[in-house]
Amino acid sequence: MDQLLNITSVPINVEINVTRAELKLDTPAPTVQISKSPGGMQITAEPIKINIDNTAARESLGYGHKNIDTFAKDEAQKGMKVAYQAVANIVNEGNALCNFEATPASIATAKATRTMETIMDFLPKEGPDISWSGNTLSINYQASELNMDWNTNPEAKLEFVPGTVEFIVNQRPKLEIEYVGEPIYFPRSAAPGYEE
Repeated sequence: MDQLLNITSVPINVEINVTRAELKLDTPAPTVQISKSPGGMQITAEPIKINIDNTAARESLGYGHKNIDTFAKDEAQKGMKVAYQAVANIVNEGNALCNFEATPASIATAKATRTMETIMDFLPKEGPDISWSGNTLSINYQASELNMDWNTNPEAKLEFVPGTVEFIVNQRPKLEIEYVGEPIYFPRSAAPGYEE
């Protein structure tokens, strides 16, 4: 006897979506406010003042009682006298050389000695009186100030998001029954090709 029924079983189709739980941390970043006050530097300087008093030096040379006009006239007369004396010395030295009374070396030695005496004569016996005042430097420096104001949030904001499990039924279970045999007629005599 042939099989008359074809039975098919369709299983359930379930989709599961799982979302994990998470802990969210929301903490704002710290901020800083910076303010700066500028500094400065103030410098006060008083230049040096030098006072030179040559009165004692001039008096040691014999010029203490003279003013500038008298000093200039006297020195001009001395210059003329020295010039005449120099000419006379040159003439005397020339005569001494012609008469073989002196040698060039002896004349040079005598001149060197006279030159040193002249230099020493013109040096003052007293030095100038030197004094000074001032020469002060004052520096007032004020450093710039830097202020920092930190704004921190020590309390962290925590948010807990719970996990979820989602079941999606895409297909329900079912049982399919299919009749695969010949049609059954009632009464049997109604079937085509019925024979008794």
